[in-house]
Amino acid sequence: MENTLRKLQLTQLEMLKVVDAFCKENDIQYSLYAGTLLGAVRHQGFIPWDDDLDICMSRENYNRFIELWTKDCPSGYIIQNKENTPEFTQSFTKIRKENTTFLQYEWEREKYHTGIFIDIFPIDRIPDKGLRLMMYKLHCMIYQLYTREFVPSKSNKVVQLVSGILLKLNSHNSRMIKRQKLLKKITVYNHNDSLKTVGIETVGSLKKHFSKNMLGGYTYLKFEDGDFMCFADWDEHLKCKFNDYMQLPPESEREWKHHPIILDFEQDLNEILIGRNLIHNADA
Repeated sequence: MENTLRKLQLTQLEMLKVVDAFCKENDIQYSLYAGTLLGAVRHQGFIPWDDDLDICMSRENYNRFIELWTKDCPSGYIIQNKENTPEFTQSFTKIRKENTTFLQYEWEREKYHTGIFIDIFPIDRIPDKGLRLMMYKLHCMIYQLYTREFVPSKSNKVVQLVSGILLKLNSHNSRMIKRQKLLKKITVYNHNDSLKTVGIETVGSLKKHFSKNMLGGYTYLKFEDGDFMCFADWDEHLKCKFNDYMQLPPESEREWKHHPIILDFEQDLNEILIGRNLIHNADA
């Protein structure tokens, strides 16, 4: 199992190098993010039990990255988000490697490409207090709901009830239109450099408000066998996200987070299922 995890990490590292080269070529700033940034600081590479790789960008760089990658996608990779894959359920973007499989959930089968991935998160600015802050968080929660398009199972009963009503009252097309309107409201504060920054990928991430200067400067940190772009103020960022970030978690928590059902480094899911005679070969 350890050998498989390490092979996965090295595949993700290969993908990061492709993204890094693309960003340098197009003058796009990014940072290692979340557990990947923690790994760079604490382990000079992957956290030994980590099974994913995260980077983030300011919303402006994020939009440019998507536009340019879509126009001139590096060979062997695809970009995946809600805009180009309607069944996708996340409010961020994945870069996936072709001819690989990282299937996390049964319902993903045949819905979209499930190759090995790295995650790319947008960073926005958040109002600091009062009604604007309350409305911002509400807009983000509804935006996430219309992106997922299913009721969050871990929410309380009131949230589940309201979420179910909102989904029933709006068709897919209506959700997508309202989702874009919500995003405009969410990103309206991005021009104000005096406001703190935040990732809006989950309800939990909305509680972590990062420094207003986080997007203002970048440096390079060693990660595995290379040096990759990171926030210059990475220490403050990690303290905000993880508190005492140099403290290792209990051994019981040192495990894979994503638990793939199927992991393959040479075949995509369709090829695997055809090989197992679980779907019909259209050319047969």
